[in-house]
Amino acid sequence: MYALDDTIVAIASPPGRRAPRGMIRASGPDSFSILAAISNLTPPSKITRAIARIRITISGAHSLPCLAACYRSPHTYTGQQSVELLLPGNRDLLQRITQAFIAAGARQAEPGEFTARAFFNGKLTLTQAEGVAATIAAESDAQLRAAAMLRQGKLGQAADALSNQVADCLALVEAGIDFSDQEDVVAISRHDLHTRITQVYNSVTQLLDRSIPSEKLAATPSVVLAGPPNAGKSTLFNTLLGRRRAVVSHLAGTTRDVLTEILHLDPHNPLSPEIALSDLAGFDSTDPTGLNPAMQQAAHRAVSAADLVIHLQPSDSLAPAIADESLPGPPGLHAQRLLHVYSKADLGADTKEPSRPSPPPALRVSVHDPESLARLRDAIAHRLAGLTTTLSSDVLALHPRHEQTLRAARHVLSSLVEQTTVPGDPEQHSHADDELVAADLRTALDTLGQLNQRISPDDVLGRVFSNFCIGK
Repeated sequence: MYALDDTIVAIASPPGRRAPRGMIRASGPDSFSILAAISNLTPPSKITRAIARIRITISGAHSLPCLAACYRSPHTYTGQQSVELLLPGNRDLLQRITQAFIAAGARQAEPGEFTARAFFNGKLTLTQAEGVAATIAAESDAQLRAAAMLRQGKLGQAADALSNQVADCLALVEAGIDFSDQEDVVAISRHDLHTRITQVYNSVTQLLDRSIPSEKLAATPSVVLAGPPNAGKSTLFNTLLGRRRAVVSHLAGTTRDVLTEILHLDPHNPLSPEIALSDLAGFDSTDPTGLNPAMQQAAHRAVSAADLVIHLQPSDSLAPAIADESLPGPPGLHAQRLLHVYSKADLGADTKEPSRPSPPPALRVSVHDPESLARLRDAIAHRLAGLTTTLSSDVLALHPRHEQTLRAARHVLSSLVEQTTVPGDPEQHSHADDELVAADLRTALDTLGQLNQRISPDDVLGRVFSNFCIGK
């Protein structure tokens, strides 16, 4: 387990050869004194935050200017004294300064240790800490939004509300058991208890129904633009993205690698479904020289793995349409995975349909025609129905642990709903019945507490004293 009483240090900026700035972060009781030992900093006395330009001594000879931000506990991310240094982004330089911190008494931080300290010091809940990890691992806008909901505590807030309702029920039941000799304590009626527990059960069910597994956000559908050289794949790729990502040229073979970018199917709605759109090298198996064999193999692998293949054929070309089985990838590519598109429709708009035997149904698309591009987006969405996932503002993406915890809590609450349904006289129940109900309520409370923070027996007792004037 992590130690919490020493000082840790680590490079906090991502690696990169061209990063203009880098950051080193330290946290712990000796952060200020260690920084003062390797620099000309005078540790701040009582102020909450101090920002200063300092010089750090490296190897006892070299002096490096940097910007230092010192934060006094508990007004920090970790809840401890913290230091952040902004320096040039040279990786070797950052590592040397980190080693200077370690030589002066700090310890190299373990992965996630800064956020772990924030959790253990009560600065973050467990779900918020998971949100930080999810943000780091996010690969799409939908995953970033899901992570932001965790960091903002939306799941934690829902769990707190449910826990509070269960804790209130438990406090009332235990009041009836332990304090029944007090004149101001009236045990909750079985009917009222049943109503309250049913409400909590329904709330958990609604939360599960409004949520999606986080794995669905990771499974972004893959769509590839395939076709012969100079079919307009890269131009269409750039137009759909709204920026120049691929090099466009009239020379065949300009696109060599598989270029992949995340694309919203509705460019005006950031909450619309996302796809991973890829631009491939043009199909050309006649050239065995140079890089072409490797380019064709990469295109082959991309088509094989794609959820949808958009096969582009220029509208101004008189070449026959390429049959499904001539595409690279598994033989007999299923029609549901293949979308025929005639590109450069503006060039062929004034001519008749090119003569070809039994052409497949196809869309006509021009990068200069927004309506044709909208039809293409709609066709992609239709073909990928069931594979794309939309994360709206009222939908939570649950990690497996979250979903398992909520389902376990709902199972216990379902049993409580049955236990508190008494046929005949609803007030006829035994002391032993109350003990069983209290035990199951505690189980439900402990289970929900796994999402955020547990409610202790002292918390329950405090609710009893706040709701009833016991021992007046």
